[in-house]
Amino acid sequence: MNAKKIDRLVKMINQISLNMRSNGSEDLVVSQVSEHLEKFWSPAMEDLISEQQGNNNIGLTAIGKKAIVLLAAVQKAKFI
Repeated sequence: MNAKKIDRLVKMINQISLNMRSNGSEDLVVSQVSEHLEKFWSPAMEDLISEQQGNNNIGLTAIGKKAIVLLAAVQKAKFI
């Protein structure tokens, strides 16, 4: 695990979450953040952050945590 890369990804997710926070309900924002990550992040970035979904000590906001759980589920569904 590359801690610097993970820190950068966490910072980006938290910024995206903050920017989208006013878009509506928390569930809507979680979905929007997850969709943003899926559209604009490389597969390597998605994989690295998805591997952290159970790690509560990396500094993600509540929306960020839920967004990576959703992202991981979407990734998994693509390969079924």
